[in-house]
Amino acid sequence: MNTISQELTEEELSLLEEVGYSKKAIELYCGKANVGVLENPDVTLAYTSPCGDTIRLYLRISKDNVIEDAKFQYLGCPASAICGSVLTQIIKGDTLLEAKEITEDDVLRELDGLPDAESHCAKLAVTTLHKTILKYEVNKKRT
Repeated sequence: MNTISQELTEEELSLLEEVGYSKKAIELYCGKANVGVLENPDVTLAYTSPCGDTIRLYLRISKDNVIEDAKFQYLGCPASAICGSVLTQIIKGDTLLEAKEITEDDVLRELDGLPDAESHCAKLAVTTLHKTILKYEVNKKRT
């Protein structure tokens, strides 16, 4: 869960391209976009998919229910990191209602796809988002 840019060798970059990662996906992976801990989040939640990969999502939400900031941590494959990165980019500035409408297809489309064997990571990212929003809404009703 390092927040430092990851330098890949030419062989590693070539392998990622060879197995089907888009240039955008590789850039997100190398740049670690939005990877890290968000200080003083309004809500955070970790979700583990059936494959064992985990994403912990942190959200800062305005009084108008707009996602002002989002970060994540992950344990898993490159696709988990990539999907977490693109998801956090997509949702910044969205209302919670808009964010609830985001689908796996939206994530995959934004990435120009993923290798077939890794497309389940889009579901991990979206499920984590939806569960995090639900937790926020339940907690908000209690207060």
